[in-house]
Amino acid sequence: MVKGSQVKPSTTELLLKAVGAKKPSGDPIHQKIGDLPFEKIVEIAIEKKPDLLAKSLKAAVKTILGSARSIGVTVDGKDAKVVSREVDDGVYDAILAKYEEKWEAAEG
Repeated sequence: MVKGSQVKPSTTELLLKAVGAKKPSGDPIHQKIGDLPFEKIVEIAIEKKPDLLAKSLKAAVKTILGSARSIGVTVDGKDAKVVSREVDDGVYDAILAKYEEKWEAAEG
């Protein structure tokens, strides 16, 4: 490890911490472990920017939504797959626009 560098938490660790869970769901489709507001997903996407291949905030958010779904986390009370489709449909464009400056300023 390079001197002065620190290990960054994984996306899963950030999501688990955000919902207050110790471990992912063993059956994420049927057993949910918590719910997060969409804006928390955006914040995690910005934090993870250096580790993601996503070129846009929208793409990064969709990556985090996929991780959320895979561990049993819902977003705004909905399955993350539904929210991902809503992102594509422009439902969250106003919220994403609010965070665009933070995304651009983030390292990555």
